[in-house]
Amino acid sequence: MVIQRYPIIMPFRRLLAFLLLFGSWPAAAQRQPVVPVPLTDSLVRYFLARAMTFQNFDGLPLVERQRFAAWAGKAGTRFAGRVAVFWEEPTSPVREQATFDTLRYIVARLHQVQSGLVVQGTVYEVLSAHAGTLIVPNAVRAEFGEDTLAVSRRTYRFADMMYPGYFDDAPNSYRWDSRPPGQAPGTPDMSQTETQLWFYSRARRQIDAGCEALHFGQVMLMDDRDPGHRAWWSMLQRVRAYARTRNRGFVLCDAHTHGEYYDPDPQHPLPDSARQLLFDFHACPIRPAELDTLFNGPHGARLVQDFGSGQTGSIIGRSKGGVAPGGWRVKHQVALIELDNFGAADRVGRPGQWPWVWGRDEISWFATQPSAYRDQWLVYATAYLPQLDPNVYLEMPGIRGVTDPPHPDWHYRADLAGQAEVIPAIWAGKTQKWEEQMRLIGPVKPF
Repeated sequence: MVIQRYPIIMPFRRLLAFLLLFGSWPAAAQRQPVVPVPLTDSLVRYFLARAMTFQNFDGLPLVERQRFAAWAGKAGTRFAGRVAVFWEEPTSPVREQATFDTLRYIVARLHQVQSGLVVQGTVYEVLSAHAGTLIVPNAVRAEFGEDTLAVSRRTYRFADMMYPGYFDDAPNSYRWDSRPPGQAPGTPDMSQTETQLWFYSRARRQIDAGCEALHFGQVMLMDDRDPGHRAWWSMLQRVRAYARTRNRGFVLCDAHTHGEYYDPDPQHPLPDSARQLLFDFHACPIRPAELDTLFNGPHGARLVQDFGSGQTGSIIGRSKGGVAPGGWRVKHQVALIELDNFGAADRVGRPGQWPWVWGRDEISWFATQPSAYRDQWLVYATAYLPQLDPNVYLEMPGIRGVTDPPHPDWHYRADLAGQAEVIPAIWAGKTQKWEEQMRLIGPVKPF
């Protein structure tokens, strides 16, 4: 008996010939069209109401990543902040590709534990000369009108992204350290086309990896030559247009600001209620106020509303309003506050060194308090914040780098530092009686 092999082999050959002729897989295997989820004020609030910081999550060992992700997903996290932190650029195209491949993997795993999770990436206000070694995707160049046939491949032009003052002989605010121009990191100038191209490209690759939110750092450092924020608005609109073709069809853009506007005629801006806001929400450090030691024990702090004075730097009560990028009008744009990290003051443990809290940055101050006080403070903050400003939400500290740590690896981790139970309990509404007490008297003495 002769075994007939060809009936099995020939269909594969015909399929291979079909692919060689037509150059693609059948339609069923191609990317499905995205049906964009329309952004609304209530949807943005839905995500921010259960936001948690994931800073340095990508640097955890695999087992610890899985452990933290499982806990955060079970807690009910809807918004994972700072999952991708690009404070320094990859040093080569190979490392760059590996970085984004890792990010894509991380986002996919996070979606396995929480399918509706919004994962946030970042594009910051600092740029190193390493950017000049990275290749600009031709699709991005074409978006900006470049002829990719005439020049088939190029790298980013670091010098073209810098302010003119970056190249001054004397050290200045546009360079981040004392090294000479071309070696020191610099603050990018958004009025430069190359800077817009860089930001759009970084955003696009993170969206491709699954990110549906992007934090753009300190916008006010990058807009010195962008009156009316025309360049910022153009770049952000490109990012939003691209996001409509990926994932769920939206991207939540934010920056460290109380509110920035796009003004087509910056010499004659519209009333604030009719001005176009740049960002989908605003983000700021918490800026808690130090409490009196005699009555509150050492190192206590509380939330404060600024009432327009600007003395505390708090966004509570001060987030600007106007027309949201989604088209609706807001008296005050929604905002997210976080326990920020920015280094220690000269005198650790001493009061009166704003913006530090008892001489520490916010997350380091929080991390050095007893675990029971941290529980009380989170309950107090989430209960008291809506009374101060219903438009501001607290981003729970999940993972954050600390500068004066009693914690391993210079990180605070809520699931390991004692807050593994209180954060899910707050979000599940199981701390209501405790919240009533905290609203009246605040946290008890730390020590």
